[in-house]
Amino acid sequence: MQYLWTVMNSKAMCIIVAGFLIMACGGGPSTTAASSQVKRSNSYNVNAQAAYERGDMALAMKLSSEALRLSRSVEDTEGTAMNLLNIAAIYRVRQDRAAAHEALGELFNPAGPAGVKYPDRLLARGGMLKALLYIDEGVLNEASKWADKAVLLCKESGCNAMAGIYNLKGRVLLLRDDVSGAREYAQRGLRAGGGKSAESANALRLLGDSFLALKDYQRAESMYQDALEMDKHLGLPSKIAQDLKGMAEASIGAGRVDKARQYLLRALDVSKSASVHPHYRTKDIEADVRVLLETLQPVEK
Repeated sequence: MQYLWTVMNSKAMCIIVAGFLIMACGGGPSTTAASSQVKRSNSYNVNAQAAYERGDMALAMKLSSEALRLSRSVEDTEGTAMNLLNIAAIYRVRQDRAAAHEALGELFNPAGPAGVKYPDRLLARGGMLKALLYIDEGVLNEASKWADKAVLLCKESGCNAMAGIYNLKGRVLLLRDDVSGAREYAQRGLRAGGGKSAESANALRLLGDSFLALKDYQRAESMYQDALEMDKHLGLPSKIAQDLKGMAEASIGAGRVDKARQYLLRALDVSKSASVHPHYRTKDIEADVRVLLETLQPVEK
């Protein structure tokens, strides 16, 4: 599972969660003056999203904070929630987890000073982010609780993020060494993803990781290959690098060292070329690839 982003306008709000797009038509302010503020907020969000994708988190935060201010100024509840999600996502990228938790805390505290209740379908996204933060922190019990909470919120509200939530739940289970459970939720994510979507690719990658854990290297490589084809079609560099890295690990397990080296060199090239401001996750992938390459270097006699 990777990132969450929001772009808003006066008629629709778009969320990208873990690499896929969800449309959620909302009931923001309807007066002309309020709509003007929402449009301004949207303008900031478009620019913030571009900065986020470039890896310029300082600018993304500045623009998202202004978008949040504008949403608050007209009591645009959905816009406020989405901007809080964006800001939490940026804090996560910056590895400021305490600040990310604080931003999300407002969403889950309806008894706070303002007494605002946010839509469940947006709280489901918040639950996903909470789970991801706890995964980052290695607190898997809490990650599992928040993933379960996200499942319930999404089911109750009919949100369109279920594929991503299933994949997230499966990832937590795999981290807890429950390979069977991880495969079950990956299959759910694959079905909910509806075919050639980013979440379908995430589900295939999770299946690949599960087969890798079982040392079924042939099936693992096949799952990564299928994910790679989807991610290349969708143009997702960091996911492409992950797929190639997985294929390399499967090849290493199967004893195909030369093939593994080829995959790793491709992954390295993709991750280095992905952005002028690489996301820290891309940097992590690149570092992992370099470590694997070093292990494949011939030993001097």
